[in-house]
Amino acid sequence: MIRFGVVGGGWRSEFYIRIATLLPQRFELTGVYIRNPQVAITLSDKYNIITYSSLEHLINTNPDFIVSCVDKYSICSEIELLCERGIAVLSETPIGINHEQIKDFKKKVRPEWKIQVAEQFHFQPRNQAYKKIIESGVLGTVHQVYLSCCHDYHAVSLFKYFLDIKEDKPKIQSLCLPDKVIRYNSRNGVITPKVVSGKQKIAVIRYGNKTAIYDFNVEQYFSAIRSSYIRIKGTKGEIVNDSCTYLNGSTPMRFDLTRNMCGSNENLDGLYLDSITGNSEVLYTNPFNTARLTDEEIAVSMCIEKMKNYLMTGEDFYSLSDAINDAEISLKISTKTQL
Repeated sequence: MIRFGVVGGGWRSEFYIRIATLLPQRFELTGVYIRNPQVAITLSDKYNIITYSSLEHLINTNPDFIVSCVDKYSICSEIELLCERGIAVLSETPIGINHEQIKDFKKKVRPEWKIQVAEQFHFQPRNQAYKKIIESGVLGTVHQVYLSCCHDYHAVSLFKYFLDIKEDKPKIQSLCLPDKVIRYNSRNGVITPKVVSGKQKIAVIRYGNKTAIYDFNVEQYFSAIRSSYIRIKGTKGEIVNDSCTYLNGSTPMRFDLTRNMCGSNENLDGLYLDSITGNSEVLYTNPFNTARLTDEEIAVSMCIEKMKNYLMTGEDFYSLSDAINDAEISLKISTKTQL
């Protein structure tokens, strides 16, 4: 059993609350510290959870660690507050909103702090399946990744994951283009449609002889008219979204990634992802099957489990250093030319 508390009552905090609710045999939520009394009442009623009006009360529940889900402007100060009290922290992203804040925060970091960062994208089922294909060698040497699926530091972390990059000082060329689009959906659900002046960020990031191409408009997260796109190129083949093409000798071969879902038609097992298969192989098995989790919630659940393993073994899964480096690179992308 993994016991954790949460600081914050925003949209992101609810992921951790839902996960603990859906997987009570694996996770115990010891409580949530929420500064806003009305938000505390709302979440307490919605999820039947214990909320606290002081951090001290949450600490007294003796969780294995605390998840920091505060707003992005307060992340660094919240990490410092918790770590200086000897609390192990799993922090949400990003680590710093500008170069000045990151530079100041790096001076405060202490080697005794127990902290990991909840960068979840590489734990998403499809990305895990991609990685297994890459590691199988069927693509040959992977040298280029094109991502149009996630923003800023998340994309940087995925580039490094797929390309197996350790270098932290790439060469960057980028620009920002206007991309007007009708916004009809949001974090809070369907809204009255309106035209918004979206921004499409495009960047070419060179890690030696490997290339990462970034292309994203934040509207993609909640819009079916701004689709996501992923392309991973190797010397012998490529992955494009849910399809893989490769050479077997001189013969082109192709297979699709298939999501195997339970709960369809007459199946009574419950609604959940069981696995992803392709080319007659199991490419990914959901470690939380039977629980009704989205891919994002599966990934966040992995962060929780990896955090417990980090506390037991000292093995990083996404260190503070990783998070700082990726945030710095994403800031360099964002400060380049706008057209």
